[in-house]
Amino acid sequence: MTPSLTPPAPDLSLSYTHQGFQPVAWFYATFGALPRREIYQLASTEARQVVLTALAETHDLDRATVMQSVYVEEVGKAPELQYQALTLAPHVLLWFYDRGIYGDQAAQLYYSPQTDPALLAQLRALLTAHLETGKVERKRIQVLRLSTGDLEFSPLPITIPALNLATHYNDDLLPAHETIVQRLQKPNDKGIIILYGPPGNGKTSYIRHLCGLTDKPKLFIPPNLAARIADPEFINQLHDNTNSILLIEDAEELLTKRDGPGGNAVSNLLNLSDGLLSDGFHIQIICTFNTELSRIDKALLRKGRLIAAYHFGPLAANKAQALGTTLGLTDPITEPTSLAELYNREPNTFTELEANGKRIGFSR
Repeated sequence: MTPSLTPPAPDLSLSYTHQGFQPVAWFYATFGALPRREIYQLASTEARQVVLTALAETHDLDRATVMQSVYVEEVGKAPELQYQALTLAPHVLLWFYDRGIYGDQAAQLYYSPQTDPALLAQLRALLTAHLETGKVERKRIQVLRLSTGDLEFSPLPITIPALNLATHYNDDLLPAHETIVQRLQKPNDKGIIILYGPPGNGKTSYIRHLCGLTDKPKLFIPPNLAARIADPEFINQLHDNTNSILLIEDAEELLTKRDGPGGNAVSNLLNLSDGLLSDGFHIQIICTFNTELSRIDKALLRKGRLIAAYHFGPLAANKAQALGTTLGLTDPITEPTSLAELYNREPNTFTELEANGKRIGFSR
């Protein structure tokens, strides 16, 4: 009997799991090589379509598609493309996927030493020509969440307040603010910023203001997942989010001394802010808490690691009076007053605005 010359079909069973398409597993099963990967953040859904249109001029995209997922929302509305994986030639896989907001799109290019150099150069040039400009990062944060048991960052929009620092904060904030902004705008930097003080004095609104001043991605850690900073899985997430800003609100428990319950998390923060990990990840960290500075691990305050530490207290009486006059308050203000009290000073104002879904003021 003459043996068949047809090679066996690759086993693609591991390429599709409950978590979706697995590009690395598919590439290895199909081409017998572990791929190299490049990630491109495209400007928009329209940019992705321009790339696909350009590829369609030289490739049959229907035949090249190995996986596609669309989202059907309502009758009469065209399905929205979520994921699409294309193999344009041997040892090439191009995976487009929707990251869920602002038409936010990413593309991952998988290749190996056997990939056609001319095709690889063509794809790199095409993807690079349609990269996101960076401004979108000023209007969103990446929120850590659990997805099918795994940690991942997902984008969410934020509102940047029209905030006059000179009228809403005490005068000693401005020198600290200049230092903070200068460092946050510096690429490949590291270090930690600590913002603390009683609730109602504008910490959260100040952080929103900072977000609008830098193009770096902001990685927000919600309080319920703060302890997961100590997990090896969290460090894995940072591999795809280098040169970013880590935002940790209400971090009292996380920043306690290393012999306390949050010891492993504190150690990771120390490494990220000025340790071995800082040289590779270039992560800057902003932590807020409502307690005193004396309660946190002193190693976080070490010179060379600490960018700035600022205490948010009530607005001085003269500044509170000036802001109150601007807000239309008639009662004299003779003592330091928090921003929350100033914005909600009239007895019925807060209730009426809350009922109309137009709550104003500062959460911290």
